[in-house]
Amino acid sequence: MPPSWLAKQKKAELIELGSEAGLRLDDGMRRDEMVEQLDKHLQTNSTRLGGNQTFDSYYGTRRTPFKPRDESIAPVTSDDAGARSVVRARGMRASQVKSEYDDDLPSAPTSRSNALAMATSPTIAASRTPATANIIQRRRSSLPPSPSLVANEIEHVEARAYAGLNDLYSLSGIPETIDWIREACSSLAAVHLVILLQESLSLQRQLVPWLYAFDTPAFHPLGIASQAISIPDVFVLLTPAFWKPTLLWSSTSIFVPLLVSYFFNLTVHTVRRHGARVQVVHNEYDPMTFNIAKLLVSLAVYGGGALQGYVSQDTAATVLESQYGGLSGLLMGAYVGGITSIWQAVQR
Repeated sequence: MPPSWLAKQKKAELIELGSEAGLRLDDGMRRDEMVEQLDKHLQTNSTRLGGNQTFDSYYGTRRTPFKPRDESIAPVTSDDAGARSVVRARGMRASQVKSEYDDDLPSAPTSRSNALAMATSPTIAASRTPATANIIQRRRSSLPPSPSLVANEIEHVEARAYAGLNDLYSLSGIPETIDWIREACSSLAAVHLVILLQESLSLQRQLVPWLYAFDTPAFHPLGIASQAISIPDVFVLLTPAFWKPTLLWSSTSIFVPLLVSYFFNLTVHTVRRHGARVQVVHNEYDPMTFNIAKLLVSLAVYGGGALQGYVSQDTAATVLESQYGGLSGLLMGAYVGGITSIWQAVQR
């Protein structure tokens, strides 16, 4: 019958105790087999393991209560009568002091029931056995964390996720592309290019018809209906109906303003270098003169018929009908270009 102290232990605690005693116990064994093998091992190695504090509760159940030995009293002769009374008095006094000291101390466990009472107290066992203390510590660590720890862990995970997304965003090249587009658009040439591109697309939408080509197949499970696909009629490029409005708009919005801004370039300055006069040109074409010339030419051609007889009114009407706002839309592009030109000159 194994001691009750071992029978009270769980499998994990028995494995820890076996490791402390130098006995390997497999986790697949039954607890009764572990108790029996550990009991035999502790009995066999009682001399070596008796001084280990981990097994004090075990060996305390097998020690017999302390039995004082019978004191032999040496015979005293009559010649030693005086000395005998003194020795007896001292011996009685020492016995009284020892008994009082023993009464003050807590009585040691003298039976298996007392050992059971001590083994059932987890606090006492934990304070005396390091293996049991380690097991209790692991149990406490396996408890659910507090809400503050959970919140800190969530914040840590979110920070790592944001850092990973930021790294992915940086490696994708998107920031460099955005910076390049911003730099390209932050110029006076980009503003004029956008204005001319908008006018050109509006004109081509008016001049180039779109013809039906085919229908896309419908996909009813997703609710996608059939869609008609149209393509531009490229054969219109061979007709005067396309080239007359295109050349008129190109002349009034691009070629004539460029020619005027090249010769009337207010950004040209003449300086002297080593006794010679040298021209310093900031822009090959004066942007302010370009927009003023575009404004005046548009008013002359599309506005009041000042060039009637030189320009077909039907062609001019086709150009005006294609633009958003008609003549006001063309003039608005010249206004925007002029304002940006003034702003660039002020910043210099």
